[in-house]
Amino acid sequence: MSRSKPKRRKHKKKHYLLKFIIVVLICAAAGFVMHLSYFNISGIAVMGNEDISDEEIIKLSGVKEGESIFHAQPLLVKYKVKDNLYIDKVKTKWKMPDKVIITVSEKTAMAQFKKGGKFVVTDIDGTVIEVTDKERKATLIDNIKVTSAKRKDVIEVKDEEQAQKALKLVAAADENDLYFKRISMSGNKVDAYIFDELVCKGKYGDLVSCIKSGTLKSVVYDLYQKDKEKGTITVSSDNYCFFTP
Repeated sequence: MSRSKPKRRKHKKKHYLLKFIIVVLICAAAGFVMHLSYFNISGIAVMGNEDISDEEIIKLSGVKEGESIFHAQPLLVKYKVKDNLYIDKVKTKWKMPDKVIITVSEKTAMAQFKKGGKFVVTDIDGTVIEVTDKERKATLIDNIKVTSAKRKDVIEVKDEEQAQKALKLVAAADENDLYFKRISMSGNKVDAYIFDELVCKGKYGDLVSCIKSGTLKSVVYDLYQKDKEKGTITVSSDNYCFFTP
């Protein structure tokens, strides 16, 4: 029995050595394959984008023609491309042996606030997408003082309750196929501008209710059909609204 123990230890050592050699050979083979010119990227396609150019997305991704397709790691590409906060989702697919497809979905700017001479653009949750000199196509929220606006963070304002109510109003409008160019709030009173000279006036709760019921949408559509872009839509309780030219 005492002579058999060294044999078993020797057998185990050979077994581990064989495994190690196999792993080394696999790694060497993988490294060799990854550096074959056969797998060098010859084309990069971008899909799903509307406002953001193919060139910008490819630049953000870091994927380059001539490099190995194995360098275009999906998780890394996703992390890099989403540095642009107007991009919501990213999916990267390899089309062997030499094509990369990047599919994105874009995030819509929902609201913007003024801070000094700049516009703070946010998503529906109040997360800052960008701070820019140019006004974007998003509902402008008036009468809200911005105290801090850091990209990727939730906007900080002096009156948080009013800001949240304004964002909920924007969300309700969007869900019911309405768009307000500008919203001005004072306490519980709201002036929501559909056009520069066509405004909806009423209490916050009444306006939200009228939006969700579809009543306001019907009134706005009727005015649109009649080419009326000036006047006041007064919203009261029980989903009642009336138009004054």
